[in-house]
Amino acid sequence: MWNRREVKKRGKKMFLRNWLAMVSICFLLAFTGAEFVSSASFIHDFDVGETLGNDQVLTQETNVSNWDILMHWLNIDPDDDSHPVIQAAQQDIQPAFDNLTQPFSAFFNLLYRSDFKGWVGICLAAIGVAVSVWFTIAVIWVLVVGARRFFLECRVRDQIGLRALLFPFHRSIWRKLTLAMLLKHVYYFLWSLTIVGLPIKHYSYKMVPYLLAENPNLKPREAIMLSRQMMDGQKWRCFVMDVTIYLPWSLLPALVLGAAGFALTAVTGQEAFRFLYSGMVVSLLDMFFVNGYKSGVYTELYTILRQEKLDQDPAWNEVFVIPAFGDASAEGPKPKRKDYPPQVEKDPVFHYIHQHRLDYKRRYGVWHLVLLFFAFSFAGWLWEVGIHIVTQGIFVNRGTMYGPWLPIYGCGAVLVLLLLRKVFKNPPLTFVVSMVVCSIIEYFASWYLEKAHGIRWWDYSGYFMNLNGRICLEGAVVFGLACCLVVYFVGPLLGELIDKIPPQRRMALSLVLAALFLIDGAYSSKHPNAGKGITDYDNWKQEEMTALPPEQIEALLPILKE
Repeated sequence: MWNRREVKKRGKKMFLRNWLAMVSICFLLAFTGAEFVSSASFIHDFDVGETLGNDQVLTQETNVSNWDILMHWLNIDPDDDSHPVIQAAQQDIQPAFDNLTQPFSAFFNLLYRSDFKGWVGICLAAIGVAVSVWFTIAVIWVLVVGARRFFLECRVRDQIGLRALLFPFHRSIWRKLTLAMLLKHVYYFLWSLTIVGLPIKHYSYKMVPYLLAENPNLKPREAIMLSRQMMDGQKWRCFVMDVTIYLPWSLLPALVLGAAGFALTAVTGQEAFRFLYSGMVVSLLDMFFVNGYKSGVYTELYTILRQEKLDQDPAWNEVFVIPAFGDASAEGPKPKRKDYPPQVEKDPVFHYIHQHRLDYKRRYGVWHLVLLFFAFSFAGWLWEVGIHIVTQGIFVNRGTMYGPWLPIYGCGAVLVLLLLRKVFKNPPLTFVVSMVVCSIIEYFASWYLEKAHGIRWWDYSGYFMNLNGRICLEGAVVFGLACCLVVYFVGPLLGELIDKIPPQRRMALSLVLAALFLIDGAYSSKHPNAGKGITDYDNWKQEEMTALPPEQIEALLPILKE
């Protein structure tokens, strides 16, 4: 039987010996919303008052019901009491409809924001919701499994690469893990409806990602069943362990900093000390210590429960296919293992990882860089167009130019590949330096475009740690993560694909794209792409008022005009 203090001690040692790597992975999980979401919440903070002014914040605090959105789409006047639909709504159908459609509120909100009417609006709204759901299930949930693999490998060997984190995305196992994690969340949701089952199943399914990380060939129901068996009799002890971690490392700092915030607010009169800064310090403590500490503790617990099951029944050897994960975590300095120990060859992912190494240190030729520029410019255009479709249900041709490219993305990616080669061996440093480089590019691009054309193509006013509305912390983090993806995966992969193109065709394709780009640039310099959803960052303030009653709109119009 495991001892709580010993498990916490081992977990802390493991975390401190792999501090930078585990903090980096936990930050990635928090920023993407996979786990530890509250730790990165301050990065996503948006102050509406900074954008609209304090007197205008009221326009953002309205909420349109799903029924009202349906009436808007059907072009039915909600004040027309003679209409049979409105008469039905007066018979308590509206609240029932809102309750039944609550799980689909995202779809209705996208439908309401869409400028397209009829079936086009429905299709765009459905695409937006579908993309969001797919990304959550197929990327975010699977990333949790990859993180468990990373933590397990941190225990037994040195020089852990991002391949350990991203191993689930190989096509041969990605679908299996997606189905397993989907089934886990479906079961958890159904049990949560009973209220009592919510905390029980939270711990019952705790080992599912660890089991899948070690043996991705497990069937979904099999992984859930094995997790329940491993956690049988352990749930209450895990709850107590969580409490002993939460009280000193989360609750106590929050209370102390909250009291300090109240005191500073009373002295300075600044509400920011009371809420934002005190909460940000707690989030930073979670990000740099608590999240990694808890991950280390549960990784050690998995190895303990794993060994207990092996001692009870040798048949569990068919489940635990990587014997190295059962090795005791080394004391003192980290063992210098340059590669997997021989017994890890039983791992079904082992051969793929070591036969498909991407050379991120490779050099790119001139035509490679030209094609990579256009590839990443196109990817940036898809990204921003997709964001508008997903979040607003509308198609917007983003950027200063008319073609399907955003050159700021291509410039950032190419410059990082050219200038940061010396730091590629250190992924965290690559991330930080890429944030700085891309932020500099974005800031001066915004400044130049505003000086040249008198308008802005993006405005981060209101976002946490924004600088003159041109750059912000959240955008910098996104660029940093994207650059790491470019450096270690997408860039080398596209480089290999470009290598397969004959040199003459490679040059011809580059020249054709460059010619089209120059033509677009020449025209856009005189007639830049602008308009709704592209440069009108003030018009949306009044558009949000459509959710208000007419008399309230009349009262607020003078404020907006000022």
